Amino acid sequence: MSRLLALVTVLAAFLLASVAVAQTSDAIAPLNSGDEPIVVTHHIIQTPDGPLEYEARAGRLPIRVDETGEVHARDFFVAYVVTNRGAHRPVTFAWNGGPTIASVYLHTELLGPRLITPSGFVDNPETLLSKSDLVFYDPVETGFSRVEKPEFAPEFFNMKGDIAEAAEFVRAYRARFHALDRPLFVLGESYGVWRAAAVSETLAKSGVNLSGLILISGGFPSTPETPAFWNAMNVQARTATALHYHRLVPALQRDPSATLKAADVWTKTVYWPALEHPERLSAEDRTKIVRRLAAYTGVRIDQIDAKTMVMNTDAFLKGFYDGDKGRELSDTDTRVFGDEQQSPQRHLYIAQYLRDELNYSTSLNYAGELGYDSDLGYRSLEGGYAPTPGPARRSSGKQWVYNQSPNAAAEGAASRADGEVWHYFNMNPPWAQNAMAAAPDLKVFVALGRYDPTNTCEGEALVIGSLDPAIRARVTVTCYDGGHMMYRDRAQRVKLSEDLRAFVTGAAVSPIRR
Repeated sequence: MSRLLALVTVLAAFLLASVAVAQTSDAIAPLNSGDEPIVVTHHIIQTPDGPLEYEARAGRLPIRVDETGEVHARDFFVAYVVTNRGAHRPVTFAWNGGPTIASVYLHTELLGPRLITPSGFVDNPETLLSKSDLVFYDPVETGFSRVEKPEFAPEFFNMKGDIAEAAEFVRAYRARFHALDRPLFVLGESYGVWRAAAVSETLAKSGVNLSGLILISGGFPSTPETPAFWNAMNVQARTATALHYHRLVPALQRDPSATLKAADVWTKTVYWPALEHPERLSAEDRTKIVRRLAAYTGVRIDQIDAKTMVMNTDAFLKGFYDGDKGRELSDTDTRVFGDEQQSPQRHLYIAQYLRDELNYSTSLNYAGELGYDSDLGYRSLEGGYAPTPGPARRSSGKQWVYNQSPNAAAEGAASRADGEVWHYFNMNPPWAQNAMAAAPDLKVFVALGRYDPTNTCEGEALVIGSLDPAIRARVTVTCYDGGHMMYRDRAQRVKLSEDLRAFVTGAAVSPIRR
């Protein structure tokens, strides 16, 4: 009897353990025939505010044509929903940019509950999840998202189609998961800033009372500025870069804060007006300006075009160390040489996180069968099969069309000619202002990096300062001591995370107007 009892006890313990494991992973059944289940796993992390219990949802939502219900794409997402902090929490939709880049950077390096490190994933105590549920969205042909048929691809590979797709995803997710009464935030990085601003306008004009728009490293999409403005507003970041590398003369290097302030004053009072009206300048005036510009940016006088008084961004990055190819400055962080390379091990960790920790490919769905088979390549990290021989594969980025405004084609051509990103800024309609006008509670948070050569802290402050006072009062802009992805500096990541949590807490309102 004692052996039988022991056997029963062991068997019971085994079954209980099996049940416990099974309870950590389940699935949400699809609503419609042909849709895919959503895999759900359960987790807990420790934060300064105490333990945070949450469920992770991973899956694909169909993007349907409204009139027919036909599926044209399936968009992958990972959502984190806290289960021990009460109902009606805010929900933040977040994505990266590119265009055509998955949301993997914001997800794993800043916002999510798990943070990637050189040795794998660790808990992220600063996660925005402590204040808001999170939904990371991958637009079509990024991550596991795909068009349903090849002929549908062109409708998504353009700015207007991209905006429509993202707005529909937000609408569909909120409806699918009964989140229509949750305070709503939209967050984008880089190109994703434009998508976020445009999606916010679309939602606000449909009657949604958004709480917040968070714009990281993409400025404040606004009315166009002149080429003189954008060329002038490069100076302060370049001065900071020159100070970082100790490339200024001793008198300017001695007090970096004073030098930055002096460069800013000179830029706004002398250099910018000169670029706006070069016809008013004598040859002697131009020479003085070029000399002062060289002094503040750490380059030789002969590297600056004597006629235009401008050194374009590509020339600055490549020429800062006199053309030394081993010391070309990164186009995302001027404190880094060359392109920032991602370790294959990092890609492996992320793939394992999606497929194993979130159990996206191994969890059982409601019918006891395997859920969505994610042996698809996660685009941005992994390659996949292309017929060979066959037509050369064109990346979605190369198929992309900017069509958000009538001048998009001309500005795009100008950017390809001189390499300046600011031409793309001038394509954009005033999405954010329109959204703020339609959603009276909407507040905006703008984050920029001091060493980001594609954005400008001082320039964006002027852009925002020129807005209507009623709108300007609802915009916060902060310049962080980092690059385009300022959160790759640990101290800046912690500071940005703190600022985001405070912003969400202060801005959250009901999306349903009473």
